[in-house]
Amino acid sequence: MKRLNWLSFFSVILICGLAGCASPPRQAVFRKAIKTEYGKQAGYSSVESQWIEANCPMGMPKKQGGVDFGFTKIVVRQGYVLEHSAADKIPLWVCERLTAAQVNGPLKRPKPEPFAPDPSLEKGRRAELSDYKGSGFDRGHQTPSADQTIEQKLQNETYLLSNMCHQFGALNQRIWQKLEDYVRGMARTNGPVYVVTGPMFYAEAEDDPKTADGYVEHETIGKGVAVPTHFYKIVRWKDPQGKWEGSAVVMKNQKQTFPQPYNFNQYVHPIGWIEERTGLNFNPDLPGPDVGRVERQANPIWN
Repeated sequence: MKRLNWLSFFSVILICGLAGCASPPRQAVFRKAIKTEYGKQAGYSSVESQWIEANCPMGMPKKQGGVDFGFTKIVVRQGYVLEHSAADKIPLWVCERLTAAQVNGPLKRPKPEPFAPDPSLEKGRRAELSDYKGSGFDRGHQTPSADQTIEQKLQNETYLLSNMCHQFGALNQRIWQKLEDYVRGMARTNGPVYVVTGPMFYAEAEDDPKTADGYVEHETIGKGVAVPTHFYKIVRWKDPQGKWEGSAVVMKNQKQTFPQPYNFNQYVHPIGWIEERTGLNFNPDLPGPDVGRVERQANPIWN
């Protein structure tokens, strides 16, 4: 596997630099393209360990060696577990467990929606509400609010900005929302299912040696909050024989609407393909005999 160091960003274009601009500053930046493991984390309480085990049954995703992600922090909550990047001020990944009961509860979307910076993260290393205001992007949940419909506290925690990324409305409010609905349907029909969601910084040109230059261009908003070029959603479940199965979908973070009717299988990639381009091992504890079936094939999303 080719491994490239992830360097700090190089600012190239200032989009909103006029004095008094109402929108947060918007820049185009470049980062090293990643085709790329990391040491075990310790020190969790017994309750946190239970939450990790519940949400990440194949282990928390691990950073692969040779990639500098900068300062990151694991945030453990009952409803989800994530790793937050101080460099990008967004999550690297968010893991959750979905059951039929969990998505069939009485709670609806709260009004007003309690968006807030994550109090478990230091100021300067996290996104603030001002980084989204007037940006033209949605505050895109990685663990959706509708995945927590039993306990209000757990639903409110999905609104912390550590669980958010800048997403275009054409993605967040349409096809991505339908994908989230679809995954909840999987939990209702044959749950539990285990989901990992997160951002990608990917350029198709990097897959061709004739066009690759080792960099991915993307934007930052506000005080350096990175805008992903793509998003992934990885879904794992057990078949009737108790074997692990998995599928993964990648979609571009774009202004243009996606063609209908939506066919999620058009966006399926092998989990291993995503691992190479994010520098993450999403199933570190997956039994060896299951790796080829779960990670190395572009498996149609379960239906």
